[in-house]
Amino acid sequence: MHRKYSKLLHLLLIWHLALSDELATDGKRTKRLATPSYSLHVTQTMAKYVVSIRSRTPRKYFGDNHFCGGSIISPQYVLTAAACVMDHRKIIYRSRVLLVVAGTPNRLKVVEGQTINMPVERIYVPANYTIHNTNNIAILRLHFELPTDKPHIGIINLPKGPPTVGLMYMVLGWGRVYLGGALASLILYIEIKLQDRELCHAMIETFLPEMLCAGNMNTSLDENPCSGDTGDPMLRNLTIYGVVSYRLGCGNTYMPSVYTDVWYHIDWIKDVINGSQQLYLFVPHLIGLLLNMFIVQLERV
Repeated sequence: MHRKYSKLLHLLLIWHLALSDELATDGKRTKRLATPSYSLHVTQTMAKYVVSIRSRTPRKYFGDNHFCGGSIISPQYVLTAAACVMDHRKIIYRSRVLLVVAGTPNRLKVVEGQTINMPVERIYVPANYTIHNTNNIAILRLHFELPTDKPHIGIINLPKGPPTVGLMYMVLGWGRVYLGGALASLILYIEIKLQDRELCHAMIETFLPEMLCAGNMNTSLDENPCSGDTGDPMLRNLTIYGVVSYRLGCGNTYMPSVYTDVWYHIDWIKDVINGSQQLYLFVPHLIGLLLNMFIVQLERV
């Protein structure tokens, strides 16, 4: 009998140590997508500006179809990454296969009177992404306007100038909590430093004018976006300055990740919102379709 209880106590001790390693006390977390100054209040407050982008139908349960993040830039428009709205052949998804979920910080929980499931009406992507694999940014036009009188829905500000090198920025999302790990259930955040372009060029083989790179170099924490974070916003003072583009830093503590510069694309963004860029829905899709047909024909020769 004594041996039986001794074994049980040993198993409980192992479980306790494993749990202690996952979560620190006082609401602080020690894993990626959480900084030492983690605050539940901050994440729940900022969650109103961020949306989960999903396939239209869950696989088994609500929230298991999340694959990208986005941010609300107007009642009917969401800003995200172009990689989130195209397949591997660079053919744009049909809008009806996408779903935007807003109003709740918990990816897996439907909150009555708060969670909003919104279908997508149109998708806008710069033609350069399809042709040159640059300008990794996209805008989703929702079927209906999101309510602006609800405390759980917020519209993030667009920048009035470029971001400042050396300052700290916040990235929020439901991506994997570490390389190869599970997706976060509750929205989490990291705080990262915007790096000098000279350093970015030295560390990243292809670093273009429309890109930013950010990360906390040579620290003990891997604070970088991971799978499921593409499209997440990079924020400061309730203003979006970047969109998670290429998650190069996931899994290490010395490599920055790449973000699309929102200020660089500000004219395009405003044109889409103001309705003067209607062709951006069709032109990249048509080009991608023609390129794909051309490749198929070559393979048959």
